[in-house]
Amino acid sequence: MAAFEKIFFVIPVHTPETMPLNRLLEYLQQIALVIGHPEKLHLMQILEGSCEPVFYTDVSTSLAVQATAQRLQRGEGNKRQFDGLNQLRRMLREDGVSDKPAILRSSRSVFLQIQAAPRETSLSGIRQASSVDGALIKIGGASDTANIQLQDISGKILSGFTASRSLAKDLAHHMWDPVRLHGTGFWGRDDSGRWNLEKMQVNSFDVLEDESLSVTLAKLRSVNVTWPVDAVERLLAERNEEM
Repeated sequence: MAAFEKIFFVIPVHTPETMPLNRLLEYLQQIALVIGHPEKLHLMQILEGSCEPVFYTDVSTSLAVQATAQRLQRGEGNKRQFDGLNQLRRMLREDGVSDKPAILRSSRSVFLQIQAAPRETSLSGIRQASSVDGALIKIGGASDTANIQLQDISGKILSGFTASRSLAKDLAHHMWDPVRLHGTGFWGRDDSGRWNLEKMQVNSFDVLEDESLSVTLAKLRSVNVTWPVDAVERLLAERNEEM
């Protein structure tokens, strides 16, 4: 009879009692992408303590898995393996893991340690052309760069806008008027994955027609479109999500 070995996959935080079946299947699917040979790995049991699936396999497959894990630790591997590894890291972060890695091991040694991905913060972001509408309420600053504040239709104060002193002088003639600022915006992503405009270098502006929200909505409703009864609330909610 061929010799068999055990391979253990230790998933921190969870226990067999708290691990949902669908989440366990996600972990198993991703670790199979990482180490390969799923047709030769047999799930035999799940140990207590953490959630620790145990696979039985033949000795040659166990050695192949160990070699693959060592290559991944050195940064060597194919795209599919690293996609699976990165997905496991994201899953650990989502499940609340901070300092404990997931571990792939035999009864004698550890093959692979998988750390949770760091939390995404607004420091990772993108720059792109952006435009923002609001009433001009403040221009100031003692340097060559002026700071600008707007107030949007919901009353929220919008800040983080800067402009050259010459542009700020032109803009100052429209204090309290509705304007549209154009420039290069820096968009950051928060922990929930939502993108927010954090700051913007203003390069130009347009003065908007000053009319009340009711007049604007009356114009919109005059168009041959069926508007929902909560159109105002939806417009305000969408605007708040953008900023």
